[in-house]
Amino acid sequence: MEGLVVNFVNICAPTMSLKRPQFYQRVSDFLGTLDSHECLVLRGDFNTTLEERDRSGAELSPAAANILQGIVEHHSLVDVWRDHHPDDTSTFTFVRVEAHRSHHSRLGRIYLSRFHLSQAHSSNIQPAPFSDHHIATVTASLHAERPGLAYWHFNNSLLEDEGFVTSFREFWLAWQEQRYVFPSAR
Repeated sequence: MEGLVVNFVNICAPTMSLKRPQFYQRVSDFLGTLDSHECLVLRGDFNTTLEERDRSGAELSPAAANILQGIVEHHSLVDVWRDHHPDDTSTFTFVRVEAHRSHHSRLGRIYLSRFHLSQAHSSNIQPAPFSDHHIATVTASLHAERPGLAYWHFNNSLLEDEGFVTSFREFWLAWQEQRYVFPSAR
């Protein structure tokens, strides 16, 4: 897309909790074959949650959740809907009612590379007819970076300004501590 390579990976994790860890290990192995500099969109029915606020009961496969969390961290992925709706604890993608009790969780999610998160403009969860799963959507405009001219001008007299030098030194130290958050120095 406009010079940007986007890897769309759609998964549907097994409903049987005992099979999920092996499934997520295979997903991890596959994602390891992708170029880490390309955009990754990982979406689907995960049948696993990573946060308590995304389910009504206990996580049935903590081992699978641990592997999925490792995938998210290793590939610098962000749950777009959660990023856009950090305080929402009442919207779910799966709802099942049985014996006068409701089970609900946010099993359907869309993850996007952290580097491209700013290009995700909106996210939504809405009911789907004739299904116990809701639809999760993200609207994004993914495009390759097109750097402008690489000219930068600096007023050397600022190096004699103690306030500027102190301020810049503090900024640079803070930046070095936060650099690991980004997938590349770009």
